[in-house]
Amino acid sequence: MSANVCKNIELLAKLCGRRATNGVWLVTTMWDKAKSMELAESRALQLEENFWRPLIEEGARHKRFEENSSRCAWEIVQDLTGEGVTLLLQEELVDKEMELSETTAGQVLYQQLQRDLLERIQTIKRLQEEAKAQGDLEQVKHLEREQGRLKVVLKTTWDEMGKVRRIPFFGLKTTETVTENDYVIFVVGPTGAGKTWFTRQLSNSHNELRHPHTENVEAWRCNLDDGSDIIVVDTPSFRSGCHSSNDEKRMTSWLESKFTKKCHSGVLYLHSLDSDTTSGDLSMSWHLEAFAKTFRNKFTVPSDLYVVPTYNPGSNLPSGTLSQLLSQLKTATEGLNGNREHGWHASMFPGVFKGQLETAWSAALLLLNGITQVQTKVLFAFPRPALKRMPTKSPDAHLSLRDLAYILFNEFKEKESGRDLDAIIKLGQTALVLTPSEHPQRRSTLIDLAGLVSERLNNERRKADLDELITLKRAASECMSPDEPQRRTILLELDDHLFERFKRDDSTVDLEEIISLRRAALERIRPLNRCRALLNLANALHEQGTENSVTEAVSLARTALGLCPPGNSDRALCQEHLASYLETKVGKKESSAHTRRPAAGPSSSGTFDIKRSIKKIVFDRLEKLPLRLLHTSTGVLCDRDAQVSHFESSPQYQHLLSLASSLDNHQLETEINTVISEYFEYATLSHRWGNGEPLLRDVEGKSIYDLSGTDGQAKLQKFCIFAFRHHFQWAWSDTCCIEKDSSAELQEAIGSMFSWYHWSSLTIVHLSDVFDAGSLADSVWFTRGWTLQELLASHTVLFYTYDWSLYLKSDAVDHKTNPALLEELRDATGIAKEHLTNFRAGMDDARSKLHWASSRRTTRPEDIAYSLFGIFQVHLPIFYGESAQNALGRLLAEIISRSGDVSVLDWVGKLSSFNSCFPVDLAPYKEVSHFQPVPGDPAGRSNLDLEKAQKLYNNLARLPRAGVVNSKLTLPSIVHPITAVKLQGSSTSRSRYTYEIRASRLRPINVALSVELDESVDIYILVRPWHPKLLEQQTRGVEAVWKLLEQLEQPFNALLLKRSLRNEYTRIACDCTIPAYMQDLDSTLDSEVLIPEIV
Repeated sequence: MSANVCKNIELLAKLCGRRATNGVWLVTTMWDKAKSMELAESRALQLEENFWRPLIEEGARHKRFEENSSRCAWEIVQDLTGEGVTLLLQEELVDKEMELSETTAGQVLYQQLQRDLLERIQTIKRLQEEAKAQGDLEQVKHLEREQGRLKVVLKTTWDEMGKVRRIPFFGLKTTETVTENDYVIFVVGPTGAGKTWFTRQLSNSHNELRHPHTENVEAWRCNLDDGSDIIVVDTPSFRSGCHSSNDEKRMTSWLESKFTKKCHSGVLYLHSLDSDTTSGDLSMSWHLEAFAKTFRNKFTVPSDLYVVPTYNPGSNLPSGTLSQLLSQLKTATEGLNGNREHGWHASMFPGVFKGQLETAWSAALLLLNGITQVQTKVLFAFPRPALKRMPTKSPDAHLSLRDLAYILFNEFKEKESGRDLDAIIKLGQTALVLTPSEHPQRRSTLIDLAGLVSERLNNERRKADLDELITLKRAASECMSPDEPQRRTILLELDDHLFERFKRDDSTVDLEEIISLRRAALERIRPLNRCRALLNLANALHEQGTENSVTEAVSLARTALGLCPPGNSDRALCQEHLASYLETKVGKKESSAHTRRPAAGPSSSGTFDIKRSIKKIVFDRLEKLPLRLLHTSTGVLCDRDAQVSHFESSPQYQHLLSLASSLDNHQLETEINTVISEYFEYATLSHRWGNGEPLLRDVEGKSIYDLSGTDGQAKLQKFCIFAFRHHFQWAWSDTCCIEKDSSAELQEAIGSMFSWYHWSSLTIVHLSDVFDAGSLADSVWFTRGWTLQELLASHTVLFYTYDWSLYLKSDAVDHKTNPALLEELRDATGIAKEHLTNFRAGMDDARSKLHWASSRRTTRPEDIAYSLFGIFQVHLPIFYGESAQNALGRLLAEIISRSGDVSVLDWVGKLSSFNSCFPVDLAPYKEVSHFQPVPGDPAGRSNLDLEKAQKLYNNLARLPRAGVVNSKLTLPSIVHPITAVKLQGSSTSRSRYTYEIRASRLRPINVALSVELDESVDIYILVRPWHPKLLEQQTRGVEAVWKLLEQLEQPFNALLLKRSLRNEYTRIACDCTIPAYMQDLDSTLDSEVLIPEIV
């Protein structure tokens, strides 16, 4: 016996005492592995007579686990059913040292010790108060010393157990049932998947031992403030054979005694990555089927399913094997979504549970978020009378989840050591998604999350973190009143972050925001203290570099100088800035203000100057390239430093050095740019992910040409060989060139992917399901979300079939120049040729871009929105785990706010919980509205009331652009108040109501609505969204006014809005088209404008 085991046995005997009589079984295991039965008997006897003697003398009993079977295990523990805490101390007959704090028994004892210590500390505090009241100072000091000693002991035991504060969970009592307000998480998984381990992390329930083959159902309740409790259920480990029926009966019995079909529930399925595949563990689909069978007819099987990979930190799986297992599990998870019988909505947790509490709660929160999203959707789907009958607590469940996420986030961010920063940030992002814009906790969550992201930015310097930090600081400032001192601090930090990004990206949008922030900051400062603020604004204007902005910068610097009399510490700084601005203004600087960085052209002063110039141009070029590239000749993955090293050891580099004395500065600069651009040309791969795709950890430090075993590895090798044959030294694939375990790098990659494909010299598209000519459009590649931006962003594209033969068997160097193939691409995508060959990212024609993406799908639902970020040139944070409609809502809000394009509101389908004017997904954009144009009446010009027409024109010209702030849409519109509604007979469907609607200046509308309208019609309006850009496209004068009227006479799809008591509007009846026609020209002239706020 080792010294550790001896120490543990002695401590256990002292702590248990007489209480161990009927509560401790001393079990010897591994009998079937012993080389000699005689030797095993001798060792067991030695244990009884020596090391276990203190416990046996107190009443503990020795049991033998003679064969490795469930039957033998249950024979041992079947009598351990007494009340109180049951301890099972195991001594394996092979050498394995384990500290007491690592055992279940030890954990129970440590917790009992902590409770005793806390009780004694409270007693001492009470005695201190009594001693103070009696004036016994000596006794007070003695008690303070004793209290300090106990706190040290308490902290020591706390640190040994490695715990953080937990959400309070309580075991579900025998008589207690699940209520309709509860949210139930069923933790499901086969033996060895860490199911009980995971459940105890959530519930902090270490006070009961549970055998891994348990048939019992254990449940814990977390009491939240509003009655919407969370219940975590540790289900039986369903087994095959004769045990399966018993497992199902016990689960069914628990459901019938405690469950209610009105509650909301989901499943966390735990899958062990390091379990022995020969041990008889059930497959995921079989095990879930066994779980589903326990739900009889009166219960609905939970549809929300989250698959969580688990992994024992002590296992030593090779990284390649682990990657392959994750890939296989992902494929299996996706396959569950096709199960029509149970309607699983399955997704895989983006991480691996290795015992971390943060990871356990991340998985649970993401599942709960999905459950509440479904609840919200169901809640809004009920007709009005049914809504009144629903429990009043239901809508608050989302708030309960918000509070839970907020508590957890605050708990974990305070950890001083051993914290997982990525996991904590993910919790913060989840809390933020769940917190409404008007809730007071949102501001603190934004600020705390920004602090953590800032910490990660300082450590890793990722672009995506800077973008997210700007978004968070901007949102935090919007939650504060203008006069709050903290808001001023936030805005100053936002200014710094924007300037850092401006230096990185040279974005005029960021610079304009910086100037706006500095102007606002200047107004808040008293005149005598404005010197630095004036210089800050002048610097930003100087960076802008236009004639007007430089002139204003000079004026501001002169004002600042006037505020600094001789002897003032800032006077020299003002003089220096003013001189710099004047130099720019008169054109004497060697480079203009907007260039900012030194010119790339080297001087002829020697090798050092040319090396410095080459390195600068190299870094400028690499800024546009992916972070990692595959070196095609060696097959090795290279980061930026390795790429530079390859170049500096290349003949091209030596060639450039040799030109320093033979070319003038301009010629040398041109040659350097040409050589570096050609050297760093790279090819990109576009494909549909399959099985066994190699990840970064699989190829790092290796040559991909040495890999073997999976289709994904073979595909990567073929791609690199083809790139090499096309004379590219570098290649990039989205499988292995991104560190997907780093949320910061993943954010940066998603934000940069469009530009990476755009800057590539060739995109190779591998269509594994295309076998012959003419079948291009049948490929699944055209149905995937991410491949849309890869097709549009790439200048040069070559399509290869399943066997890596060139599609159409041609000698083409670019399929985008092949007329026949362009026809096929147009038919397959619905995208016009000019967009296929010369696409420009941005906000223009947003409705068409959404139409192109409307038939595409992604594995993760939220990715359908993220895959469009590059196409629209938006930079938004990535929140994996948020709902797809929330991700799409954020994208549409950004499109409208930046462009004012209201065409994205032209859709018919299901509304989003983000905003009632947004669709729940992209499917409604498949349809394109078509109206027969109404011809203009030239004769009407003679009778035109020009004064009234000009007034209408001016009113529309003054309207601002549409915008979205905190999910609220401000929509400039031409409004038509409804004056009367009449129900037209009986409806053919109970869910449809046919009305004749009369609205101001419109012809009567006959339409079948999905909602029943109230009799008080003054709360309804029909609106025609307005975009000021429509006037920018017209001429001036009378002709412009007439063209506006012709445009307004055309029919349009009206939005039906309903006004609330708070004077906000909601779009209703969005699942049907409401075609509207103007009455006549006079009614058009009387058009009213309104800017409703729509939620």
